[in-house]
Amino acid sequence: MTTKPKKCFMYIEMGILFATIVGLGMTWNTALIYSTPSPTTRTSAPVIDDISCDSMEHLNMHIHAHLDIFINGSSYPVPSDVGRIPDQCIYWMHTHDDNGVIHIESPEDRNFTLGEFFDIWGQNFSNSQIFDNRAEESDNGTLIVYVNGKKVSAGSDYTRIPVKAHHEIAIVYGSPPDSIPSTYAFPEGL
Repeated sequence: MTTKPKKCFMYIEMGILFATIVGLGMTWNTALIYSTPSPTTRTSAPVIDDISCDSMEHLNMHIHAHLDIFINGSSYPVPSDVGRIPDQCIYWMHTHDDNGVIHIESPEDRNFTLGEFFDIWGQNFSNSQIFDNRAEESDNGTLIVYVNGKKVSAGSDYTRIPVKAHHEIAIVYGSPPDSIPSTYAFPEGL
């Protein structure tokens, strides 16, 4: 006696799994609805500089950099939860806490910039301004950016500075701090 081979077909679309099992002349159809969103599910949060706010973090590109900001010699904290909308979504560039570590967890390997981080943060940043501080209006009249302790040329567009793995970026407005950081001790695993 010869029997037909069993075949199993699975279709996944819009969170519904349909399974059709065909064998020995019998067919069963079942449906199961999943309530867990896909990790790439887009939310109603706006896309900023081609960076989405997704329901989960991605790991195709997973790097960390550190940002220090100094306003007239004093350290200005980078807040926690930049790029995170609680119980909704997380942008590919974000912070978890207020230690200045920028997390990049992206579904694609691409260049990310300092300007994109400030756009996600919703703060002003350019060659002549950080937050509400304008370099031309300050007593010192300066806004300088350093990457790994090296001064970025004033002719460069600061918003286009790449945010790379384990870079230490320092933005200095007005009078500088006692020393410019050139490295950051990333916690193990970052």
